[in-house]
Amino acid sequence: MKVNPISQLNRLLLILAAFALLAAACGSDDDSSDDSAVESSDDSGSESSDDGASDDSDDSGSDDSDDSGEEVVLKFARFFGDCEEDVAGVTDVSQATTECEVIQIIENAFNAADNGITVEKIGGQAWGDYYTQLSTAFAGGEVPNVAVMHQHRLPDFAGRGLLMPLDDAFASSDVIDFSDYTGPAQAAASLDGSAYALPFDLHASLWHINVDIYEAAGLTDGDGNPVMPTSTDDLLAQCEAIEAAGSQCFAHDWFEFGVGARLFLALVQQQGGTLADASGVATPDSDEGQEALRFLNELAAHSDPQQGYTDSQSAFLNGEVAILHNGTWVVDQYSREAGFNYLATNVPTLYSQPSTWGDSHMWVLPAAANEDPAMAAASIEFLEFLYDNIENWAIGTGHIAPRTSVLTGGALDDAPQRDSYADTASNAGLVPAVEGWAGAWDALAEELNATWVTGKEQGAALSDAAARMNEELAG
Repeated sequence: MKVNPISQLNRLLLILAAFALLAAACGSDDDSSDDSAVESSDDSGSESSDDGASDDSDDSGSDDSDDSGEEVVLKFARFFGDCEEDVAGVTDVSQATTECEVIQIIENAFNAADNGITVEKIGGQAWGDYYTQLSTAFAGGEVPNVAVMHQHRLPDFAGRGLLMPLDDAFASSDVIDFSDYTGPAQAAASLDGSAYALPFDLHASLWHINVDIYEAAGLTDGDGNPVMPTSTDDLLAQCEAIEAAGSQCFAHDWFEFGVGARLFLALVQQQGGTLADASGVATPDSDEGQEALRFLNELAAHSDPQQGYTDSQSAFLNGEVAILHNGTWVVDQYSREAGFNYLATNVPTLYSQPSTWGDSHMWVLPAAANEDPAMAAASIEFLEFLYDNIENWAIGTGHIAPRTSVLTGGALDDAPQRDSYADTASNAGLVPAVEGWAGAWDALAEELNATWVTGKEQGAALSDAAARMNEELAG
């Protein structure tokens, strides 16, 4: 992917103008650097960071990002795991085998370039603890310059003025084209008409299928493809056939990470319902919610509600389960590891319209850590590099690229399974962009889990969920 080079001086001036920051006139050399993306190459030794480094290192004693001549160090907060040692020195993203390795290699490549900027990861190895750590940092700890954030968390931080608005920076950039993002991606990154994030992907729930089990149960067509159910009755009948052939029908994480709530959301939306009305009041106890939970508890009878995330995944990869409900992030892993005929496809439409749960990983700039003009310029330069690596992220993880130009043609066409779940890009339903939704979602997941794990009465669970969710949304 080609990027028009722009001098660091011009880039800094654009950022200064965009954010109306006062700064003294600066004088630096006219060296330019090419912020080209990391190339996915079949040559294991290739490093595209060489393409992005300046060849004029002897022209000046100062770097391009800071007139003082000192390296600018960006604090980078993210989850996705801790794998620095596994891919130390690797800058070829095609060598990555996990989410963690993809983002770490992208970071390695940026740091390997001669750009006067070094990115240092801080905390956040496990996403379950990430937002607690991030909130603690904002309250008085080490605030990062660049941080990852889910779409559903953006209102909680941007709504409190903790994040830098990015409209002017995007408009001034010769690299980032915000209009190239899909409509859902632009909406996910915006609050009250302003952009606060750079979308990196759309991730969503999928149906992961052991085609061999489907074939053994007589559930494939003449071409050997699994027949997808078109109603709840169809799916339950398939489960009976699969169990008669000796396998578990369905699996997912029933209690650890709210995966049941994701399928609940999909089933509500497939009926034309929502989890919140136009005024922002949570309505999980609607008619659509009652029906969705009724069916989920029927489906639990064809599964094992004692399985969490790891157990359900292991059962699937061991060839014991026909259907695993999990996300886009495991597609490439399963393509490598499954010892059977594996298919990743859209969550089936069991009611009147297609839908599945979706969210987005995005990059934000905490305002407090980017008040200095040079720091803001460096942070934007790193965002530009991430923007140019969206295709590499999508290829290496299974997530859906949120840029139209990346989705239409290119290397993604050759990535495993992508054609089988292309519709998910338009069918994924994001949760409401309102403050307090993260807490509301946790409350919903806990109440739903109680019905299939401990036998809580469904009406009481949904009524309690509504009360708890609205308490969270009220602040």
